[in-house]
Amino acid sequence: MHSLVAIASFRRPDDLRTLLESLLDPANASEHTMDILVVDNDPAGSAEATVESFPSVRYVLESQPGIAEARNRSLDVFLDADGSYDAIIFVDDDEFVGAGWYTELADAAQRSTAGVVTGPVISIFPENTPRWITRGGFMQRAGHRDGERLTAAATNNTLLKWADWQRAGAPRFDRSFSSTGGSDARLFADLIREGVGIEYCQQAEVFEPVPLDRMTFRWVSRRAFRNGVVLARIGVTKRGAALTFAQGGYLAASGLAFGLVDLVRVRGLHARSFNRFLNGVGAMSSFFGARVHEYQRA
Repeated sequence: MHSLVAIASFRRPDDLRTLLESLLDPANASEHTMDILVVDNDPAGSAEATVESFPSVRYVLESQPGIAEARNRSLDVFLDADGSYDAIIFVDDDEFVGAGWYTELADAAQRSTAGVVTGPVISIFPENTPRWITRGGFMQRAGHRDGERLTAAATNNTLLKWADWQRAGAPRFDRSFSSTGGSDARLFADLIREGVGIEYCQQAEVFEPVPLDRMTFRWVSRRAFRNGVVLARIGVTKRGAALTFAQGGYLAASGLAFGLVDLVRVRGLHARSFNRFLNGVGAMSSFFGARVHEYQRA
């Protein structure tokens, strides 16, 4: 398998260097081949100096601000290759890949009939992480069984096959999600609607160090609310407004009930009930124009 590994980057030179080093580490040598692309979304071109240290890595500048714009530039390169790549793989610039990552992901893609294969993103916490974060399961993504079929994916550790992308009409990332986030969730929802399957590869691990400034009640609340808004914006196109609003109400009510049970049992805040409640509130609020512009540029 020959793949294009696409990285959208914005002003994270140290993190980007760590990711590129992990991708090019001999521990990731494979019978499968890959080209690495960095799409710099900083109009000042701040990632170029970092990429210059890795002669085999291709650099392109996307000066139009927005996550969707940077991701779409990756798809432009993928499309221009006209089938010379079997797949495009998306990873984030604040992650690094584990040993054998590419072999595991590509092997799984070759075995699977699914057009999308996605792997785990494992959070790495610093020593001074607040106890409520780890005890409550915050910032820790749910795991799945190897080979399990999923109903969603993100661009943090995901392979998309060329042939399936083409059969689905070569969908793009929706620019209306650029400042809010969620353009990746929308793209994979569109692919599922066109019959493209998503499969989980448990062995293809990437790791994400969690910054300390995200470990606040305000940050996790804002992210859960934002995810609910995104959920509703996508849900309206799939299920209609009435069912999507009802789903938001159900999530809020059940999340509140589960949260009260957690408190009664003196378990404190738990991410599952906490996120469920705020996902629901965010989903319903989206019908009244609520948006969280997490990636808004000045």
